[in-house]
Amino acid sequence: MKHGILLLAGAMVVAGVTASSAEINCKFVMKNLSLPGRTVQSVAETMSISEDDVKKCQEQAAEGGEKAAEKPAGEKK
Repeated sequence: MKHGILLLAGAMVVAGVTASSAEINCKFVMKNLSLPGRTVQSVAETMSISEDDVKKCQEQAAEGGEKAAEKPAGEKK
């Protein structure tokens, strides 16, 4: 019986961690970071996410900007 309860509790913890990491909206994070006086720490605290998640969103946005800059303006795909 104790093993079943521990197994169920462990599964709930794993499911909670997985769900919380999948729900980060990077567009919203970047919008908050663009506001005057906002820092990585303040956005993380406001959105109840880790600073690492905010930094990942920044990296994704930087990669997206680089990809857009690489494509010539007159070229259509």
